Amino acid sequence: TIEILFSKRIFLTMESQIVVFCAGALDCLEVELKGSKDFSKLCAGIAILGYIASVSDSINSRAFSQLLRFLGHRYPKIRKASAEQVYLVLLQNEGLVAEDKIDKALEIISETCWKGDTEAVAKLQRFELYGMAGLDTDLIRKTSNRVSTGNRSATITDENASYSSLVDSSGF
Repeated sequence: TIEILFSKRIFLTMESQIVVFCAGALDCLEVELKGSKDFSKLCAGIAILGYIASVSDSINSRAFSQLLRFLGHRYPKIRKASAEQVYLVLLQNEGLVAEDKIDKALEIISETCWKGDTEAVAKLQRFELYGMAGLDTDLIRKTSNRVSTGNRSATITDENASYSSLVDSSGF
């Protein structure tokens, strides 16, 4: 799979085409992962986003932005997997977050309980990370659900309900 090819650093030898390839991969990932309930597909996509965000080209900020979006995902395991990738990317690629904010960003990633905290807390931490990375926070507001608009009771559900949805969709 593409994840294995990234892990073997095969694509990094195609220096002249890496930006075009990664842009295409990001476009495909955005379509494939949007609204997906397939846990293995989401985890593989997050790993690929981590590889692309680690590339030191102009495309890495787009991949990093997509990784940060997964920090607000409704499934806690997906939030945790994304947080692990964000942490690794921040350690590998110093240009994504300002040097004076990198320690705070790493602290947020490592001290937030992504598997246990509610989705609303995760989204607040994600919003703060977006600001630290200098990314457009309007993207979050447009794509986030009603939690940010104040209608908390309609969207914040029990953590077990989201797992129930995941289990139902995977056929168990």
